Amino acid sequence: MSNIRELSERTGIDRSEISDLLDTLREKGRVKTVRRKEGGPILWELSDQGRSVLPPSTPEGYASIGGSEAQGLALAARDYYLSRGWFFAIARQDAGMSRKVDCVAYDYDGKIAVGVEIESSEHVFHDHIEQTKRHMLEIAPFDEMHFWAHKEATERISELKSQLRPEDQAKVKVLTAE
Repeated sequence: MSNIRELSERTGIDRSEISDLLDTLREKGRVKTVRRKEGGPILWELSDQGRSVLPPSTPEGYASIGGSEAQGLALAARDYYLSRGWFFAIARQDAGMSRKVDCVAYDYDGKIAVGVEIESSEHVFHDHIEQTKRHMLEIAPFDEMHFWAHKEATERISELKSQLRPEDQAKVKVLTAE
């Protein structure tokens, strides 16, 4: 639970902006107010609906991405981005979408939108290596594309990355979850 002053100090966002945002979130059912018995400022906390939109905190929460290896990789990616203060979420997978990434991240400080691909070893070595390379070339609408895999698979992904033009290579990062 936090009050508006604490949120403003932690985020550096003006109190009136935070108040407006919290009011909007309350109207949508994402946050609720809590009044202390002893008085003091109104406190805000996430509602159950608000908690439901947070990135999952267990591997099973990433079942839509793949099997147990992919779920563990997604959780490692989540921890990596959140520990840096970035936004992180499972991406929409609507059937009509032309480009479907596994997850998305956003670096607030650098203003960088990131598509996140979770690559299980099975996909890299047996099933979808050409799809992985295609994803390196189809970065839009993101600024960067990050590929998460275990060490042996990251070596193969890095080989694919080295085949790209230098300007495309600069937009692709390969990250190891170990």
